Amino acid sequence: MYKILLLICIITVIQSKLKVLRPSNLINEYIDYSISNFGIIPFGHRLMGLVDLAYPRNGCSDIQPTYGAHFILIERGNCSHVTKVKNAEKAGYQMAIIGNYNDDPIESDITMADDGYGYQVTIPSIFIKKKHFTILSEKAKDYQIEDSNDEKIMLLLKFDVVQTDKISVIFGLNVQDGESFRIIDEYAPYYNKLEDQNINYTLVYFMMSFNSTILEINQRDSDCICQNRYCVFDPDGSGIATGRDVVQEILRQTCIFQKYPKKWFSYMDQFNFKCSKPQAYSVCSQQIMEIQGIPKKEIQNCFDESFVDQNTSLPTKNYTNAINILLENQMHIYQVAGMNVFPSVLVNAMSYKGQFSGKGIFGEICNSFLTPPPECSSEIEGYKPPVLEQSIILYVLIITTFVVLFSILVFCLFKKLIKRDGERVTQPQVNEMVSQYIKFYEGKDKQKEGSI
Repeated sequence: MYKILLLICIITVIQSKLKVLRPSNLINEYIDYSISNFGIIPFGHRLMGLVDLAYPRNGCSDIQPTYGAHFILIERGNCSHVTKVKNAEKAGYQMAIIGNYNDDPIESDITMADDGYGYQVTIPSIFIKKKHFTILSEKAKDYQIEDSNDEKIMLLLKFDVVQTDKISVIFGLNVQDGESFRIIDEYAPYYNKLEDQNINYTLVYFMMSFNSTILEINQRDSDCICQNRYCVFDPDGSGIATGRDVVQEILRQTCIFQKYPKKWFSYMDQFNFKCSKPQAYSVCSQQIMEIQGIPKKEIQNCFDESFVDQNTSLPTKNYTNAINILLENQMHIYQVAGMNVFPSVLVNAMSYKGQFSGKGIFGEICNSFLTPPPECSSEIEGYKPPVLEQSIILYVLIITTFVVLFSILVFCLFKKLIKRDGERVTQPQVNEMVSQYIKFYEGKDKQKEGSI
């Protein structure tokens, strides 16, 4: 089981590339870049545009508006990345390119973080090395923003995704964070839309482990289960709620998703609005399951049977020497995938970047299909409906021809049988009528002879 999860959950480092189209000899290599954690990212799409250098260079105040260019180069520092990108969008640019202080490798986990105002930004933004930024900005100094676009730098980039036949989606959630519930609520209609597609969904909830074999940190037993193996910090400080209440709710939600994934979305929506006190999670959960038609006994059985003895691997109620299979799997994914932000989403082991929205996640999933289904037509650039292979078309034609010929044969046989049965029934009747007709006229002739 763990090996399967490992294959699914290892983070694949996909380096998206930025290419200079004009001047062709400016940078004779692809430029690595990292994507920001805010703005709407057009996953799977190509962007091509002209480039300006920002005035002021750091982009921390109003930027001179564009005269037709699409991308803008902005120096790092003096204010947040969100402020820079927000000013770039206000100036009419479609993407911001921010240069680093150094030439350290651009890794997938180096991102421009959201300062809390990222929701105000809709354009994407990227982060590049100092050497590449310097070359681009030095060339961009040769012209002014208002100059002819014929001389400006032109760039091409694509926001890469990992494409497979079977899509893996991991939702990283936090029971105590409203943003997690918002994302799930927004994605629910898209889950229904893609219900028949080959997608594997996995839940990973925010938890910690203070087990002595992992970390030597003392944590209150009341905030954990299974000897501090699965813990959540005390949700209300000096109040009566404990981290254990939260961990147990995580386990209930995991069981509901495992048994009734469609109803889980409705459950989460109701839980978010009705269950605000961790100490009452258990009672509140039972009420919502009753409303949603989720069998409470089945969920409780899933809850109980997920605890197994570490030595025998048999179900146990003795939590002292137990591990929980469902929570253990989540902790394993959490560690292997390097998930350190909640909420988060991984599609085909690639971390979703940009502004969180149900439609955005749907778009990345759609672009991750090797052969996107018709439901994704609105999200795919240059979408073409799936085309049947020639062998399948030939097979369909053969079957269709066989069915048509068989139908004709059956019709002919049926017609022949009807004709034969008709002759069998009608011929004696005709013969009898003819005989009666002859007798009638013979009798009439005799009557004439007698009268003479």
